[in-house]
Amino acid sequence: MNKINQAIITLGGKGTRLEEITKGIPKPLYQIEGVSVLERAIKVLRNQGISNFIFLINFLPELFEIHSKKLVEKYNILIQSVLENEPKGEAGSIFDCVENLDKEFLFVNGDIIFDIDLQRFQNYHFSKKSDLTIMTHLTNHPQDSDCIIESPSLSISEYKFKNTSNDKKSFFLGNAGIAIISKEVIMTLKIKGIISRKEISLFRDIVINSLKINFQIFSYNTSEYLKDMGTPKRLESVKEDLKKNIVLRNSYRKKQKVLFVDRDNTLIRCPDKKYILKKADIFFHEERIKKIAEISRNFNFCLIITNQPQISMGLCSWQKVIELNGIVINKCKIWDLEIAGFYICPHHPHTGFSGEIKFLKTNCFCRKPFPGLILEAAQMRNIDLNNSLFIGDSKRDLYAAKNAGTNFLSVFDI
Repeated sequence: MNKINQAIITLGGKGTRLEEITKGIPKPLYQIEGVSVLERAIKVLRNQGISNFIFLINFLPELFEIHSKKLVEKYNILIQSVLENEPKGEAGSIFDCVENLDKEFLFVNGDIIFDIDLQRFQNYHFSKKSDLTIMTHLTNHPQDSDCIIESPSLSISEYKFKNTSNDKKSFFLGNAGIAIISKEVIMTLKIKGIISRKEISLFRDIVINSLKINFQIFSYNTSEYLKDMGTPKRLESVKEDLKKNIVLRNSYRKKQKVLFVDRDNTLIRCPDKKYILKKADIFFHEERIKKIAEISRNFNFCLIITNQPQISMGLCSWQKVIELNGIVINKCKIWDLEIAGFYICPHHPHTGFSGEIKFLKTNCFCRKPFPGLILEAAQMRNIDLNNSLFIGDSKRDLYAAKNAGTNFLSVFDI
């Protein structure tokens, strides 16, 4: 079985937005409840088998040297420090230590508070035969985030860089600052000299340039706890979440209690025997969404489970449905319903439609009332179906929930 044993942690930032709080201490060394942000990352990764670390350091290296000695002794790990003579961005120094990289390694941004199921992430990466897998999650600040839209295969279909103008309403997945990267990617980028910027970022430079030269790049959408604590407001939020044990509770190493929701005629209107084919077709059930948002607070996260047979009929592309779902998710956030992702059945059992896609015309296991989509989500995200809930509008939703062994609530009864 493939196993990753090396993590690169980028620690070069000065944390100017937190200077009033940190008093000049680098963000990764700032202590929350007596434990530094860096040590929290080491503890999560060491407990899941990673013992070899490379630290990329620029600011106040002497403080990191002292802290590293303590971490080596406490966690029985190896640490190699790469000191930048000048700022190279979060990922620039990776190219200075290519010879020390394992075949596959984990990249972690050093100012993130997180807890993830690392084995689940690795399994996904290797099952996809991926060259680079970037962890993505629902972002509440898309303008300040590098964002993507996934393709049906979960590769990157579209992307936008943070702090750039983009009016498209479909971007809801943000770069979480963690990735699995193959050494071949770094070596190729270095040899080809593709990256010309002085300060190099994971997403803008490594991910997107690898995508452009046809490496296999995938998104791993997770609802696990991953928060950048780089602003005073985010830092206070992280402190509260740590006190409430939310960080550990949302890790896929723990069983997740999930709210599943149907899309059409639950979140948005859809006339009988009609299909949502474009943005102009979307009309929201605002009051229902607000009520569902209240219910969602009793669950770890929320997912959409939806049949979209118009894909197989050739009426709407799979990619278009994905983008329409992004619009729905972003709008629901306005009414406090946070939806981590969605699972789509594109199939339809009946043939005879002009322009239909033949290979999608099948009696599948994922089309509700069958439970395939729910079971797929449960396997990917370690969901406790006995304590989860499906909210929908139809008998099809009811039977899908029952067939999956989870609970059901009609949207008309909320």
